[in-house]
Amino acid sequence: MYIIIAGGGIIGSHIASLLVQEGHEVTVLEQSETALKNLQGQLDIKTIRGNSATPKTLKEAEIERADLVLAVTNNDETNMITCFMAKEMGAVTTAARIRNVDYSGYFVAPSKTPNSPRKIVRPKSLGIDVFINPELEAATEIMEILSGFYSTPVENFANGLVQIREFKIESESLVGKKLTSLTLPQPSMIVAVIHQGEIIEPEKDFVLSEGDSLHIAVPAYNMDELGKIFIQKKRTAKRVVIFGGSRVGVLTASELQKRGVKVKIIEQDPIRCDELAAQLENVDILQGDGTDRTFLTEQGVSSADAFVATSENEEINILSALLAKTLDVPRVMVVVNKPGYIPLAEAIGIDVAAVPTILAANKIIRFVLRGGVISASLIEAQKLEAIEFVTGAQAVIANKKVTESGFPKETKVVAIVHNETIFIPPEDKIIKPGDHVVIVTPPESVQTIEKLFK
Repeated sequence: MYIIIAGGGIIGSHIASLLVQEGHEVTVLEQSETALKNLQGQLDIKTIRGNSATPKTLKEAEIERADLVLAVTNNDETNMITCFMAKEMGAVTTAARIRNVDYSGYFVAPSKTPNSPRKIVRPKSLGIDVFINPELEAATEIMEILSGFYSTPVENFANGLVQIREFKIESESLVGKKLTSLTLPQPSMIVAVIHQGEIIEPEKDFVLSEGDSLHIAVPAYNMDELGKIFIQKKRTAKRVVIFGGSRVGVLTASELQKRGVKVKIIEQDPIRCDELAAQLENVDILQGDGTDRTFLTEQGVSSADAFVATSENEEINILSALLAKTLDVPRVMVVVNKPGYIPLAEAIGIDVAAVPTILAANKIIRFVLRGGVISASLIEAQKLEAIEFVTGAQAVIANKKVTESGFPKETKVVAIVHNETIFIPPEDKIIKPGDHVVIVTPPESVQTIEKLFK
């Protein structure tokens, strides 16, 4: 596919890197010379310096042959205009990063007369096929974790029948054990082993170390049994402290208080505190420094069920979360935009790092992939992809055994769901038309796999 990305910032460069790995042709439009030089030094892509919301820049990028345009600059209006212009000039599909949730709904224009029909303006009429709100995606993931029993998000496939979750090796009873000695509920499958921050293929006598993690696929009904092996389930959060009145913080607080959760927001800027107080009902707004241990103690952070650091400063988020951890808060989460901060956050004991850039990339790859794909997620940043396909009657692999279907050797066929019967791992099962097939693979093999489902 030919994909144009408007915006070469953190999100744009991250998505460009993923798409290049998958073998797509990518052009990035960016006005900052510095950002373009960084991209050119990291990726083998075409770059154009210019305003993506102008016909001149889009024409230079050969917009008429674009299969997909991703407008992910820091300005909502620029992204909206870019998508509108791109559609008018021949782009097939567009997606826009829109942070203001008011833009993502529809608008009913007033009628000229009491009896005349009112015009409804929908996002599609603005030339936008897909809305991407990284902050909303981050808030949604935080909500899912706080309302559940585990400290890691789950990836759902086949209408929730198959789940993949990461489990970290923290318990002393697991450290030093051989991987082969784990008694996992059946059916189940270890789809990835992370050792010292790298994905490895463990040898037969591989011994688990503290800090290792396993991504395991099981039927949904086995998830709790699996979880008992690795962690003690945590109760749903009833009292939550949020550090930082950012968009993510506001979205999370708003949804939590709707669910009856007691929420406090700590924000250092007094002007922002006034704005938050006017915007959020039934949420306590506290002005103060989230990195001041004395202040956190005085505000009762140690009695909270969860602490979520959502400020715009990633380093301060990690520091405040570490302080909350030392105050024995059961769940501690941070929001960071740079995937490189994830190992640091995890190394100091922070349960989850919500990364808007990765969450946005997750949403985008669902629209990039072809050939019957209906769900896709990233595993371990962008090193692996978990993809769900529905097998068409004319697919290359239809009516073939898994072992005879031509999957790349680095690809793992994790599950086949046939008429709601789950096979994990599928081994020598025959893939029938209509079957849901869940696959875990490096990004560079995605295009090869897509062809098998066409």
